Amino acid sequence: MGTFACYTGEMDIPEEKRDCFGQQMMKILNYGGMMLPEQVSLFGRELILLSPVELSKEGEVNFWYNYFEESSWESAGFRANNLTFYSNKIGSREFSDVILAAYMLYEMYIEAPGVTECNGEMINPRFYGGWLNHILGTEFSMEKRYRLWENAEHIAFSRMDYDDPFSIAELRDMIANDFESAGGTELADLLYILHGTETLETNHIVPGSYPDDVYRCRKALISFRKLNGDQFLESLLHFLQMDRSKREENTDTNLALFAELSMFLPARVFVYLAAEIDCKPFWELWKEWKDKVYHDERIKQYASKKLQKQRQDWRTSIIPKIRTSAFLRQDNWFTFYDTPEELKGKGNYYLSDDDRIFWWDGTDEVVISDEMNTWLTELSDRHRRLMDLPDAGCGDQFKGSDFMRDFIVLLDEICDYYKRIFPFKTMFYDFLQNSEKKEYRAALALLQILYEENKEEGKVIKYAKGDWDLVSKNVTQNIARLRLKRYLSVMANVKMRKKYFHF
Repeated sequence: MGTFACYTGEMDIPEEKRDCFGQQMMKILNYGGMMLPEQVSLFGRELILLSPVELSKEGEVNFWYNYFEESSWESAGFRANNLTFYSNKIGSREFSDVILAAYMLYEMYIEAPGVTECNGEMINPRFYGGWLNHILGTEFSMEKRYRLWENAEHIAFSRMDYDDPFSIAELRDMIANDFESAGGTELADLLYILHGTETLETNHIVPGSYPDDVYRCRKALISFRKLNGDQFLESLLHFLQMDRSKREENTDTNLALFAELSMFLPARVFVYLAAEIDCKPFWELWKEWKDKVYHDERIKQYASKKLQKQRQDWRTSIIPKIRTSAFLRQDNWFTFYDTPEELKGKGNYYLSDDDRIFWWDGTDEVVISDEMNTWLTELSDRHRRLMDLPDAGCGDQFKGSDFMRDFIVLLDEICDYYKRIFPFKTMFYDFLQNSEKKEYRAALALLQILYEENKEEGKVIKYAKGDWDLVSKNVTQNIARLRLKRYLSVMANVKMRKKYFHF
């Protein structure tokens, strides 16, 4: 049981793209909030410190914690030396979204067939590709997904032990339900394989259309089967193994229509029609015959040039960008399940850029709201007033030899009360190394004040019992708790800290 993801193709990145791919993969993991937790024990207290994922000296990274989900899952990792990515159980929230985006990067880079799957189902490339285009500045499209036949073949061949190696549901998932852009002979072939061709006997068919040619082939195969009896498939394979010149020169009147149709119809059409007529499983037969039959047809274009161009434009159009806060937004059935009465009517919690302050760098990747700007400005004023007081407004606290102990005790108490509020490792050691500076001591005094004055509003965290992922986001992300978490993020982001607190 559990949720698993994978990329079904080979993870073979072209040599000239390897450096760029590795950098982009690390950016996905970083912006997605993947963290490396580290436990430290001091003064009888245990703290968890967070660090953004980064490659080790060996060129690899293993991780299992997501900052936004605030949960650990089974280990996942990336190897920069051979550009391989792996994961185990991934859950169904932010951790999962980022893992799937990482696999989607392979799908977008690699020309060979392969799709990104979650629990055996293909994921929507528009959603994950949209986020990749946003954070990476890429121009990924869904073009690869519209190579219908090679994708369907890849999927079916990997599931030959299934009763139904390729289903209509998988076709819909593959093209994100966009049948209009996927239109063409490959789509028609897959639909004929899935639903059969018996309706061609009764449907009105336009002469010269693709259904007309498929129908002509079907009638010819029915006659051919009557003529050859038990040798039907063997005789058909013998014909399909001929190269183009031999088929053109064919003098057998029984194969005249076959020869004509084979000039422009792919061999697979003969095979799926024969499989249907002879009640054989198509994908098994095609896997056996694929490398034996001709592939030298000159496919006829049935659609107008205008329609062909329109379809090509649709297929190659750049996937619209999706901002990180929108990509990581959670809104499934369990997200707000069992919200306590005291929080109802206050609106549901959704991730915003205000929760991504740690990633603020002055660009528009993280846009601070007016409300957040006002709050930080107010905190800056309070911080300045604390520095103007004797001993940075702290008395004997956060000063001298007791600084480290009091700092650790405060962080531990905050985590104990508000749950899973972990400081960043860089911020933790930065404060320890600058314990003599009043700016740092005042910042901790302000943290102490925020801890105390938000307790009443933050007591709803008492409902966070059992599995964190099953607790309403309105509880785990209550505003009092967010204030503490956001403040620690500002203290860890030196550029933002200088912007508001000037140190």
